[in-house]
Amino acid sequence: MKIINITLSFADNIQKSALEWLSNEYLPLLRVCPAIASSNVFQIEAQQGADDCFALQILFESEDDFLLYCRRYQQDFESALFAKFTNQFGMFKTILTSL
Repeated sequence: MKIINITLSFADNIQKSALEWLSNEYLPLLRVCPAIASSNVFQIEAQQGADDCFALQILFESEDDFLLYCRRYQQDFESALFAKFTNQFGMFKTILTSL
């Protein structure tokens, strides 16, 4: 199993609408992608002065599904995110692999 964990932080003035867009438009698109097993958005609890960060997690059941996503779908999904919120968010991506 692999998970792409994308930590997101939105500008204060768009945070509410960004979360609504993620929940109502972006997640449904991710969920119909044949390579993705599931996807969710979580609020990250405030730590060390950082608040209002969110984790978008995309789960893959196999390495093959993960590689298919990377080759065929990832660019489109990331482009949609960047196009929607140009210069209004920060992002940090981590790939997690189950042991």
